[in-house]
Amino acid sequence: MSKKSIKDNIFTKKNIEYWVNRGILGIDEIALSDSEVLMSKILDKIHMHKISRANDGRWVTYVPDETKSSGLKQVRKNSKAELYAYLIDFYGVLPEKINARTIEEVFLEWIEYKREFTKSNYKPLSPSTIRRYELDFKKYLKDTTLSGLPIDTDDMAIEQELIRIVSSSEMIPQAFGNLYGYLSQMFRYAVRKKYILTDPMTFIDKKRIMSFCCTLPPKKDSERIISLDDLHKFLNSVHVHLEKYPDYMPDYAILLGTLTGMRVGEIVALKWECVDKDFIHVDFSEHRHDYGDHIEIVVGEPKSHKHRLVPITKDISDLLDTIRSHSIDNTWVFADEDGRITETAVSNACRRRSAEAGIKRTSIHEIRRTVSSYLNTVLPREAVANMLGHLPTTNERFYDYDISSRSVKVEALEKLSDNIINFSAYKGEKALKAQ
Repeated sequence: MSKKSIKDNIFTKKNIEYWVNRGILGIDEIALSDSEVLMSKILDKIHMHKISRANDGRWVTYVPDETKSSGLKQVRKNSKAELYAYLIDFYGVLPEKINARTIEEVFLEWIEYKREFTKSNYKPLSPSTIRRYELDFKKYLKDTTLSGLPIDTDDMAIEQELIRIVSSSEMIPQAFGNLYGYLSQMFRYAVRKKYILTDPMTFIDKKRIMSFCCTLPPKKDSERIISLDDLHKFLNSVHVHLEKYPDYMPDYAILLGTLTGMRVGEIVALKWECVDKDFIHVDFSEHRHDYGDHIEIVVGEPKSHKHRLVPITKDISDLLDTIRSHSIDNTWVFADEDGRITETAVSNACRRRSAEAGIKRTSIHEIRRTVSSYLNTVLPREAVANMLGHLPTTNERFYDYDISSRSVKVEALEKLSDNIINFSAYKGEKALKAQ
């Protein structure tokens, strides 16, 4: 095939209008460049393999091919122009080759692609994350103008539709941040699948869209943690309840959370094999997997796959001894006749003890924040992050490391127990230790 016939077949009026409208080529480039230069520009962002001339004079490159063990197929053509024409056809950058998928279709396809990662052996994606994608799609995108637009819609049109969605749904910044993240991943997926040539999200003004979000006043510190006065009332109600029901494991779980700042999922998934004389080894956590039609409760790695050590103080050691004396299970620290207790059981106990204490409803998470707030006043932030399983900004930005010794951390937890919680002063404490 001659260069002239290739140019006539490829550079039709329809194709040129399509490339110009999509920003692939400029009018000046078409007027001033020959066909091979233009085809090179078209392929510049989508063909990643080297194009070279073989010893026999033919032009050679490689294209993706899933049927090959290497994942690549060699392509050889008599001329560079023929090779360019083949590649343009292969990658579907002609208007008639573009699959008219909608944003909704590609978004749902992307969700199914992400679902495969729930089966990964290394850092699997939680099924609850997939469920959140589905629920947010239904809440914000389904049946909107945006969801019905072609996947190759230009960035300005997408930006305007996102502004309409944010405004009409009174979306808060955090919700928009999540939606923006989903769409960014989805469009990158579309580029990889060759549904589109460029990612429109790289040109969208995120801050402009976010300016249309509904802002809520930030919570006061007093609303995010439990006051010391309320904490004392709450813990006293826990001890009073334990005097009546000394085998009630959710109460002991609350006490361990107060002394350590551990997450409730980590507490209820604690095994005796993870407890030694110096440390609690946080190696497991309870997870609730929401599949839509059912919920599955499993025990897996801690949040963010971050394993850590919690130093054991005298009060923690005494509490663990008391729990062991009432334990009926050799595997789980917190178990009753029905087996391992769950997060729900501890949450319900928190609710009941709050009511009995006459304070607003509290939770292990609120107590965890309170513990964290105190520890941050006596330990470096990176040490607190290490103990509580956080990922502090200081670690990421400034490369701070936890160099605090075990003795320093034990001292901090003992101060928390003695000076802030005043653990040994609660009614029923002596009775508990005697048991």
